[in-house]
Amino acid sequence: MASTKAIKNRIHSVGDTQKITNAMYLISSTKMRKARREAEDTKPYFDLLRREIRRMFAVGTDLSSRYYDADVDENVAGGRNAILVITGDKGLAGAYNQNVLKETQALIDRSGEYRLYVVGDYGWRYFKSRGANVCETFTHSMHEPSLAMARDITMELLDDFDRGDFDRIYVCYTEYGGSMSAGEPMHDRLIPFDRDDFVPQGEETDKDASTVFEYEPDVETVLERIIQSYMVGYVYSALVNSYSSEQNARMMAMDSANDNASDLLDALEKQYNHLRQNAITQEITEISSGARSLNSKGK
Repeated sequence: MASTKAIKNRIHSVGDTQKITNAMYLISSTKMRKARREAEDTKPYFDLLRREIRRMFAVGTDLSSRYYDADVDENVAGGRNAILVITGDKGLAGAYNQNVLKETQALIDRSGEYRLYVVGDYGWRYFKSRGANVCETFTHSMHEPSLAMARDITMELLDDFDRGDFDRIYVCYTEYGGSMSAGEPMHDRLIPFDRDDFVPQGEETDKDASTVFEYEPDVETVLERIIQSYMVGYVYSALVNSYSSEQNARMMAMDSANDNASDLLDALEKQYNHLRQNAITQEITEISSGARSLNSKGK
């Protein structure tokens, strides 16, 4: 059985660990709220971009661009795919990283040729250790997502796409599911866009077509620039969702660790008190026995 000194040292150790997990919980909570607030601040701008794209399709239904309207069958395996994978920089977030890595692996298995563009040190180390085809020059840390970061990532992907390095770009990320959820890993096709997502229907078509704009130098050029900005918003949304899911998963993990530490401290305190009481009882017994022995000898 452990001594009282060893148990006391264990109690101090668990208490110090609980302070760390509690601090990590508070830090993750602050980071998540900040990211969600910044995402809400930028959402109206990208909603406006999407509405303007729909307006252009309503005015000119014969528009064409290399970024959409491609004949892509998602049910056919193969092709040359670029996969943007968004993971965290570190662990201690439950199954957050493992879930998105499994989602990515499933997409890799369906691909013919592929190249991974990994955001986050955790995913980078994971795929490099397994010999996956990872883009060496793409080194983005999953610190705090920002529009500048999303713009850099998007431009790097578009540069390689324009060179003809691949035919499709996918994004594997974790969709934020609320404060009580660890998030849902998923993948979306970034390029080529589905034309049907932008073609307005019914009354919306009439409403958008009723307002006539003149585009300089032409509608295709303006549309291409807007599509690029919209892609930045798409990537930014994926980054914020993943980052929020990571922080929320870490909060849940740290909250569970705090509860476990409290339970362990209670058990250690009871064990310590039990041993201490036994020691006191033994000392009292020894003193009483000694006193009786002295009294017997005196008589």
